[in-house]
Order: sequence, then structure tokens, then C-alpha cells
Amino acid sequence: MGNAGRMRDDAAESGWAEPHGDSTEPGWAGSDEGAVKPDQAPPREVAALDVTVLPTVQELLELALEPLAAWMPHQRWFAHKTAGAPELEVAGWVQLPSAPDALVLDVVLRASFSSAEAALYQVPLVLRHPAALDPAQVDDGSEVCTLDVPGGPVRVEDAARDAMGRASIVQLLLAGAPAVGSSARISVQRSQTAARFPVAFSTRLLGGEQSNSSIIAEAPPAVPLILKMFRVLADGENPDVVLQSALTERGSRRVPPVLGSAHIEVGGIRSHALFAQEFLPGVEDAWRTALREAADGADFTEGARELGAALAAVHRDLAAALGTVPADDAVRQGMVEQMEQRLDGVCAQVPQVAAHRAALHRLLHDAARVPWPPMQRIHGDLHLGQVLATPDRGWVLLDFEGEPLRPLEQRSQPDSPLRDVAGMLRSLDYVAGAVALEQGRDVSAWSLAARAAFVEGYGTVDGLDEPGVATLLAAFEADKAVYEALYEASNRPDWLPIPLGALQRISEAAEVAGSAG
Repeated sequence: MGNAGRMRDDAAESGWAEPHGDSTEPGWAGSDEGAVKPDQAPPREVAALDVTVLPTVQELLELALEPLAAWMPHQRWFAHKTAGAPELEVAGWVQLPSAPDALVLDVVLRASFSSAEAALYQVPLVLRHPAALDPAQVDDGSEVCTLDVPGGPVRVEDAARDAMGRASIVQLLLAGAPAVGSSARISVQRSQTAARFPVAFSTRLLGGEQSNSSIIAEAPPAVPLILKMFRVLADGENPDVVLQSALTERGSRRVPPVLGSAHIEVGGIRSHALFAQEFLPGVEDAWRTALREAADGADFTEGARELGAALAAVHRDLAAALGTVPADDAVRQGMVEQMEQRLDGVCAQVPQVAAHRAALHRLLHDAARVPWPPMQRIHGDLHLGQVLATPDRGWVLLDFEGEPLRPLEQRSQPDSPLRDVAGMLRSLDYVAGAVALEQGRDVSAWSLAARAAFVEGYGTVDGLDEPGVATLLAAFEADKAVYEALYEASNRPDWLPIPLGALQRISEAAEVAGSAG
């Protein structure tokens, strides 16, 4: 979710760059999951896990449900933190490649809540005897519980924080073979590059993520890969896989090459479970680049112009690969009505936004009546933290999953490409706001120049000079700033002046345009 859009200030996904505690874009925070570290180590001689003297896997999982229900709400990827502790049941599970001293299971849990709809969570686990544990091969916080059972005890681990667990998940995708378990089935699609990936590799967990968990697999000199594990499962195709696969097939250099994916069928749904791409090590995300250059007073206009051109190229390729649909009267009116409802709802909660309500409603009214570009698939959650600065390919975009809090069906629909443009404009504005808050310096001129250059760069590929586009782009930016204002008022009041300043600027421009028209 862009700039302020995580609805929590304690975590966020921000591309693949390793997290720094000083990152301050809304929706960004450093990892609190402990330092990542390579997990390859000399083999240890331990006793095999004798499943013949243990309860069945299903029985073990059911015994672990209560500890899991207490453990899950404390995980960064748990999307229902405000809904209370879940009531869990096992929807299905598949055994993954395992060593003799442990079981690695890809488990899907159905979580029910008193104040929210039920959801399916993917929670891979490692089961082993505590005596078989090698502390050097697990990350801090890996233990879920220890079950006192006949033939046990059995320690239950978070597979993402366990070397064996991570390796098993990666091996599943690299092998490319289907896996069938109890009420669940996994099918895998892999590229030839993935098929040739070395069988001996080390893994580490990417820190700082929010709604998913990502594993980096490294086997020098091979190009490393990153495997994203989707935590919340929903019936349908995940946009992150669909869009980046389409871009890879078109030969786009604006996304890391896709290496494979996996579907899981469980509980009557078919959902993407895993997604692998080439990992780009040692690079910096655009938020950090822009924040540093703004603080140093460095000229960012060329970088912003190239970023605009990169986004336009991605939009052009997505339109060619996945098609477009006209933005007819019904589509325009429906989207504007959603913006109006959002504005009214935030005005009721944030009085400072209500001061701009009349001007913004007039802007949205005008936006519904100007020509719109065709609707198409877009990034949907674009901000500077979703872009990497690479030395050989320039700007590379990541995380096309869309707004994680929106239902999958909504995230899979065509949208206006101007929503992505507006998201990046808001992100550039947030750079200036962050420098002002942290260093007490006014770099608004830097932000204005970067924003203008970004729009110019986007327009060199996809023109923004059509009649009414300025009005429409202002409406999308206002909609984003309204959302940001609610986030900041609820989580970081000191940051509220950033979106309020944007709403002031947009409202004043709308008033001038209205009086002139």
C-alpha cells in the first residue's frame, strides 16, 4: 500500500532492499524479526523422527491449533489484528521435502472471527523432537509451541524462520512436481532457470515485510532467487503473479524475471501460494535514494523523469499483454462515487480534512465529466518503496499485488493508470515531508521539481496532455491524500500536515480552475 496505506505504522513491505530503521515513508518500518542470516551448516547426526509412535499429523496439528491461535496475531503478516484472536481449524496440509529428523508441512488454517469474515492462512510448519533442534539453524521467535504427546515431545516451528523449513519450501518450487496431502494439493510452474538452480543453497528470510513472507535462496555464482509466500489465500489469480508474468513474457526489463509459481487447492478454492523471481542483491529502493538526495539538495529531476518513463513503459506493456477497456460513463461515475464516499467518511473522522470538503467535491464532480484514458491492469500500490534502483536496468518495479487490504476480486479489475501516477506523486511529496519533519528543512522546491519531472517522463511515453487529464490526475491524488490523512490521524499525528498540505494545494488549484471556468 502506498505512502500511508498500511493502516498500521509498525510494518510494511518495501521492496527487496534490506530494511533500515531510519526509513520513514508511511507504511515502512524496519524488521523486528531478528537479523537474517545464512542457514547452511554442516550436517548434524540426530535421531530420525519416528512418526510411527506419534499421533497422526492431523491430530498433531489439531493439538497445535490453540497455541497457533495465540501466536498468529503477533506475526507481521497477520491481517486481522483488530479482529481479536482467531478460532482455527485445519483446512488442509501437504508434506514438503523433509529431512529424517523432522516433518515440514505446508498447512492451511481457516481462521474465524467474531467481528470479521473468515479467512484462509498459509502457515508452513516444521515438526521435530526438541533434541533434534540445532539452535544455529533457527531464527529468533521460531517456536510456536511444544506438544507433550506420546512418542514426543514435538516442537512446532514457524517454517519461515527455520533453515529446514525454508529449504523445503524452495525445493518444492525448484522440483516442479505436484504435491498432494490431506484435503490439499499443490501444483507448480517453473522456468528453465529455476530448474537449473543449484541443489545446494542457503536461505534467509527477508525482514521488514507485512502481508507476506519472502525467502532468499543463494548459491553463488548462480543468480539468487526470492520466493514470496502468500499468507492470506483467496480464490483466484494473484495480481503479483499475473502482472509480473505478463511483463516477463513481453521481455520487460522493468521487473525482475519470473522464475515460477505454485497454486494450492484447498477448502474449495484455488489460490496462488508461492511466487519466485530473480533477486537483485545490493540495490537500494527509490524511497531511500530520493530521501538521501532531497536531504543533500541533489538534483533528482533526471531520476524522476526516468522513473516516469519506466512506469509508462510498464503500463504500455500491461495494456498490450492484458488488454484495455473503455472508461464509459458508468465506470467513471462509479469510481468517482467511491472517492466521494471515502472523502465523506474521512471528513467525519478527521476535521482538518472537512475544511477542504466542498472544493474536493467540486473537483470530483468535474473529474467524472472529463475524458478518461482506457482502463487497464495497473500496479495498484505504487510508491517509491516499490521501486529499486539497479545499476544495469535502471528503475525496476516490484510487488504488483495491489492494495493488500482490498479483496482479491477488486485488485484484479482494470483500473485507471493515473492511479499509479498519483501514487508516485504522493510518494515524492512525502519525501519533502519526511525531510521537514526529521531535519526541519524545507525541500519543497526539490519535491515540486521531482514531481514535474516525473510527470514529464511519464508523458514522453503516454501523453498526459489530453483534455481534462490534469483534473483527473488531481482527483486521484486528492483521493490518495484523503486516505493518507486518515492513516496519519490514526497512527502518526505528527505526520498529518503532509497530506493536509497536499489537500490544501489541490483544493486551492481546484478553486482557481473553478473560478476561471
